Amino acid sequence: MKDSLLRDQLAESGLEMQVFAAIGAVASIAGGIFGASQASSQNAKAEENQRNQQELLNEQAKLLNEYNAKKFAVEKDNYYKQAQYNFDTALEKWRYDTTIRALQEYTDADKFLLNVQNSQKQLTFNEISAQQAQSREQMAFNDAMSEYSFERQDLLVAQLQAEGKAQLGQAGKSFNKRITSERAEIGRALAVLSASLTGEINASNLRMFDINMGRYAADARVEAARMLRPERLPDIPAPTRPPEPTWLEPMQILPGMAAPAQTQSVFAPIISGISQAASNLGSIDWSGPKSGGSFNNSTPIYNASSVAFNPQAFSIQSLI
Repeated sequence: MKDSLLRDQLAESGLEMQVFAAIGAVASIAGGIFGASQASSQNAKAEENQRNQQELLNEQAKLLNEYNAKKFAVEKDNYYKQAQYNFDTALEKWRYDTTIRALQEYTDADKFLLNVQNSQKQLTFNEISAQQAQSREQMAFNDAMSEYSFERQDLLVAQLQAEGKAQLGQAGKSFNKRITSERAEIGRALAVLSASLTGEINASNLRMFDINMGRYAADARVEAARMLRPERLPDIPAPTRPPEPTWLEPMQILPGMAAPAQTQSVFAPIISGISQAASNLGSIDWSGPKSGGSFNNSTPIYNASSVAFNPQAFSIQSLI
């Protein structure tokens, strides 16, 4: 009953609308403050997300730079290892080739000395063979000369014997004729013997010439087969190291920039709430209660100017 009576009195005096307007204004301001608190919380969350994203980008750039630095160091180390391996391999091959070259020189020298010895032996053999052939030919010629001398001597003896027999016989024409005939026969025999000797001499000279020519041809074949004196083989160039490469350090990668935090205005909800409260309060007649009321109408319950917004009275710290 008291509440109903109070409501009736407020209704009669117009105070009810003023009270509800004040409550609405307070609710608008409270809603603005709550909205500002939510905006501040969301802004803090967005800024935290931006910091986390930036830290992640920084960490990624750091890891990538560390990887590039290690990769560059590994590449340099692998290059020097490979270069050293190539140089050691080339040096080993050079030593092997140098040993083979020296062995080849020794082998060529031995072959040349052996060829010289064999050639000298062959020349000596050719000389001995020619001398033997000439000696045999000379012996045959001497035998032919001896035989010629014996045959000539026999013919001369036979001529003398024939002349002696003829002198023991009767002298006359028959004697002279027989002596002349025997002399002519012996002369023909001597002529044939002399011609045979001349042919044998010519044949012997030809055989001597053939022997000399045979030796010359044999010596020429030996000289043609003689090896040339081996020369010293050229030196094998020693391996050298490649020039030092120009190294380019990897470029430092800068971290990317995180997207700016999407923040909301903290004052906008407060200003909106205060503006709504002012609008609600401004729509109320603050001149006082109607006549017949129980309240003093000389003094208004609320003054709209008293709820005007003072920005200095609020701060972000008071809203968090």
